[in-house]
Amino acid sequence: MRPLFALFIFSCFTFDLKSQVDLESIAKSELAQYYKLKNYSTKRASGENIDIVYAGLNLSPNMKTAYLKGDVNFYFKTSAPVNQLHFDLRTELTVDSIKHGLEKLVFVHAMDDVITIAFNQTISANTLDSVRIYYQGSPLQNNRAYERNVTASGPIIATLSEPYGAHYWWPCRENLVDKIDSLDVRVTVDTAYKVASNGLLQAITLKDSVHTYYWKHRYPVATYLVAFAASRYSVYSDYALLKSNKNLEILNYVFPHNEADARSKTSATIPVIQLFDSLFGTYPFENEKYGHAQFTVGGGMEHQTMSFVGNFGYDLIAHELAHQWFGDKITCGTWHDLWLNESFATYCNLLCYDFLKPREEWYSQLRNFKRDVLTQTYGSVRSQDTVNTGALFEYRTTYQKGAMVLHQLRWLIGDQAFFAGLRNYLQANKHAYGFARSNDLQYYLEQSSGMNLNDYFNDCIVGEGYPIHAIKWNQKGNKVIIDIVQTQSHPSVELYNVPLPILLKGLNKDTLLRIPINKAVETYEITLPYIVNDLIFDPNEWILGKSIISFPKKNDGESITMYPNPGVSDFYAELNNTDATGYTIYDASYKTVLTHQYREKKLKGTILYLDLSVLSNGTYIIQFATPTVTITKRIIIY
Repeated sequence: MRPLFALFIFSCFTFDLKSQVDLESIAKSELAQYYKLKNYSTKRASGENIDIVYAGLNLSPNMKTAYLKGDVNFYFKTSAPVNQLHFDLRTELTVDSIKHGLEKLVFVHAMDDVITIAFNQTISANTLDSVRIYYQGSPLQNNRAYERNVTASGPIIATLSEPYGAHYWWPCRENLVDKIDSLDVRVTVDTAYKVASNGLLQAITLKDSVHTYYWKHRYPVATYLVAFAASRYSVYSDYALLKSNKNLEILNYVFPHNEADARSKTSATIPVIQLFDSLFGTYPFENEKYGHAQFTVGGGMEHQTMSFVGNFGYDLIAHELAHQWFGDKITCGTWHDLWLNESFATYCNLLCYDFLKPREEWYSQLRNFKRDVLTQTYGSVRSQDTVNTGALFEYRTTYQKGAMVLHQLRWLIGDQAFFAGLRNYLQANKHAYGFARSNDLQYYLEQSSGMNLNDYFNDCIVGEGYPIHAIKWNQKGNKVIIDIVQTQSHPSVELYNVPLPILLKGLNKDTLLRIPINKAVETYEITLPYIVNDLIFDPNEWILGKSIISFPKKNDGESITMYPNPGVSDFYAELNNTDATGYTIYDASYKTVLTHQYREKKLKGTILYLDLSVLSNGTYIIQFATPTVTITKRIIIY
């Protein structure tokens, strides 16, 4: 839904009723679970045949007590006859009155935190109408939704509504069905304070020692992305030139005691927004702004056009900015599909290392993410439990695993198809500035790649765990034989059909293979005109999974045999037909991590014990010094 709106002037629009009903049923289910969790006796319908065209918030928070007084003016358009409406609002807040034009309406604000409004007569279908809700009270504190804290620069009140917190501080319709097509936020505070919010600042009006900040936002916005923050802010701007030649303002509201640190870091937003602008299409809210408002909650929140951040770290800046495309422009149509927001924002963060940082930083980030995901054998990218917010926002699965699954998918279908598919998804009229689900993303990636991705999405997005590949290889003459056995860390997946990148290395020669996996046990043969000295699994860090590689043991021709390999900490080196005087171990970047020199030469036939417990998990190169040559081996510690 993408109507244009000017104050009190509305344009009609059409929408996909089938998609609307489908999303509505999911939203109802999630809300029902949430109310059940809270032991509420009644449950509200979240759709009710209306579309919220406009919301105007007029708020007066008390910076000393956090007491909130305000009203919200809603304009809505009916798609069927309506005789009552429901809005969410916690009962800690008191509804003073509700007006329909000049008349006051009868309402009930029950213990289920729902306002039920009865109209004096039925409103016909295809009618544009409005209600205004007046309320006040003390919102619950220490739940992030609406909090007052005190910093070194003074008090701050800030909101953070994701996923179910908006009704803790304003009457709203808390769903993933209907975006508010146009928004005004007016916040009145003492003149010592400044207010940050969505959209463009239109005016600051002064009256009786208080002033009102008026923010105007003219893009559709999900309820949980509406926000404000008020504090004794310092304000400054950075600017980024977009592909469209728009010089976009990046507006920063920061604590005065933290201003120097903020100014030194927020400029990093410029190359990041230019990168995303080039990869995914124009910044979604280019006619307004982007910005940061500092608050006291750890981490950040991607409020539309102005992210709230607890610090100005590079990763946090990149992550919240990416949400403006993935989460704000297109919002997950169900909390089960939260990965469409969080996995993408996390992978976009990684893409900054791919495109803007040295290669080793990029590979280091990938290795760290994979290591963290593989610490547990279970966990789905698609959220199973949308009631437990801890499970819903689990970092290892929703963020890290989702990012690595996207990274792997990028390799599977190729860069051109991957980024083209994402641009088509973000620009599709059906979803842009609206909602989407996993199957919607899958459709656009299939269109761009020409591939059927059903197995991939079922296994890697819905399924739990990861694959484990036991790889044995040998060479007979010029033929290399690779045996692969796949098992899975979790029984929810029968077989991962993702091909495997394998590098065969010889003396000054190498061959990169892409081995298809169609069954649990595979044998792959290739003819090469050189001797293979080493097999490296996934040399460029594309694959999410574990590998156990068995190297050929050639006691008749191999000078030194290492075993077990991979191993945990205890390794053995068998000197088959050479002596050894010592060894040096290098990490993946060929940095020396361990050196040992024997006092006396170790003779052939000796089995050496190597205690490598001082080394962390990873891949290493060990070079043995012999009286005549240096012998190189690759070992894996897990």
